[in-house]
Amino acid sequence: MKPGLERLLKAMDAFKQAPDAEQDARLRAVYDAELEAAAQALKLQKEMLDRMIIRYYARWVRANLPPGFPKQLGFE
Repeated sequence: MKPGLERLLKAMDAFKQAPDAEQDARLRAVYDAELEAAAQALKLQKEMLDRMIIRYYARWVRANLPPGFPKQLGFE
């Protein structure tokens, strides 16, 4: 996977797991900044790249589960 896209997925994962609203806002701002930079580098619209990351996020989480977790997690 390209490092820029994985960095976006990790940034999204961080704000989705934020324990409080303050950290959520800070981490979401980091994600938005990363998204803007990646969109410019890839010559895509920011909204289109965001939709792609949102769509791929669940698959990325399942692929990175430690051994022993069910890979069908999130498909129920």
